[in-house]
Amino acid sequence: MTGTPLDQLRRELSASREGLLRAISGVSEQQFKRRPESTAEDSQPWCIAEVLTHLLMDEQLWASRISQALAEDGGSVQPSDRQEGAAKVRAGRIAPVPQIIHGLLAVRRDLERLLQAVELHEDGLRLRVLQPERGALSIEWMVRKVIDHENEHVAQIEALRLAMAADVAGR
Repeated sequence: MTGTPLDQLRRELSASREGLLRAISGVSEQQFKRRPESTAEDSQPWCIAEVLTHLLMDEQLWASRISQALAEDGGSVQPSDRQEGAAKVRAGRIAPVPQIIHGLLAVRRDLERLLQAVELHEDGLRLRVLQPERGALSIEWMVRKVIDHENEHVAQIEALRLAMAADVAGR
């Protein structure tokens, strides 16, 4: 495939979201909320709804930072509050699943609109924000982070679904 780096990122964003929607297709409300068994490595594993909430919050964060980079190249941003984020992720287990999915679709539309603005800007994907822990984060890096993060969690959701299917088969 040919095209600009921005075109490539758009294709990858689309593919990652399609993968996520495939991974949750046919999942019941009960399955979305079912938390896996604790393990030595993970004493509080996430259910699918919590994973989706985490993805939603993460994409909202990156979209806001991309928006800031467009408004002020090199502007400073602060790290997100991990405790606050963890509490919101836990709340995803009780939130209505359609609401979480609607949020994911809405934030992706917002990100796509931001990429239209990136396309119109002379420095486009090179615009950045400065974060104390990570340094300079370009728009290209941030979009790539959204894509890679979503793909990582698609694999997690697929593993959760396989484990649930194995539990059912083992009964």
